Amino acid sequence: MNLKEGDSLEELKTAYLSASDAVTHELEDHCPDHLKAVARKNIRQVIDECGSLKPTFVRTATAHDPAILADLEAIVCPNLYGVMLPKVESAAEIERVDYLLTLFEARAGLEPGKICILPLPESASGHRFAYDIVKASERVEYMLSATNTNGDPARSIGYQWTRECTETLYIRQKIVLDTRAAGMQWPICSNWNAMHDMDGLEQFLIQNRSFGYFGALCTPEPKYIELVNRVFTPPQEEIDFWGEIVALQEQYDDDIKIDGKWYVRNKSKWGALRIELAAHFGVHPRTEGRTMQVEQVGGIVKAAEAELIGDQGRATV
Repeated sequence: MNLKEGDSLEELKTAYLSASDAVTHELEDHCPDHLKAVARKNIRQVIDECGSLKPTFVRTATAHDPAILADLEAIVCPNLYGVMLPKVESAAEIERVDYLLTLFEARAGLEPGKICILPLPESASGHRFAYDIVKASERVEYMLSATNTNGDPARSIGYQWTRECTETLYIRQKIVLDTRAAGMQWPICSNWNAMHDMDGLEQFLIQNRSFGYFGALCTPEPKYIELVNRVFTPPQEEIDFWGEIVALQEQYDDDIKIDGKWYVRNKSKWGALRIELAAHFGVHPRTEGRTMQVEQVGGIVKAAEAELIGDQGRATV
């Protein structure tokens, strides 16, 4: 998230040199009102010149702010990937911006629906209605859990930030559940504000990954981006493991026992999902050097009864 004030073309362009997967330019809180006209002009020039290098978002004014018309007029162009819409509280706001984007796309000669929307639910209402917000438009490809230390979400919801972030567990988990239930595949976790605390950041990212998030909004610090990429990229060893399991279960089409552990057929569905995700990150299962040997095909229940496996055995199934 490139939180530059927008008055320097060269500073805006540096965002594309980072290892981030996408770039977001700023026209909201971090861009002072007296610089907004200059920022709109500069951001449009940078999108025209660099927007094809990485998916490019712009955080605009809110759906209720008349300034969003000037923002969209300036930025809607072939290289704009999406609008990051701040302080979203209801589905009606998404519908409004969807309609505006359709008009600006038509005027720019773009295909209707080309530009996506990434909502920022920065209030109690926004998090409460996350499901409805995602369902409001097919443009919503991503959704963010916008919790932070003491910004808009903290003030609206009333939680007090701690390094362990236990106070936002429910909020972050709810965003994953609501967005996935609404049919959206890519929930993204929020920024980490304690920039000096890289250990805290790593634990925060790992926790969010375990909840079902697939990436993170972050400030453009190289160390920060490297850590986000490392945490969310599926490791090669895991993908190699699932590559073997999936291949063997496709071969035998049954429960199989490998190295003393049983793998039921539905395991391959999870493995295939992990392999598909990893492919988006450029990680693919290696086929050379596979060593897994199938010891038994089928009969998992009978084996469990015969061996009196009990709770310990079921935990490995």
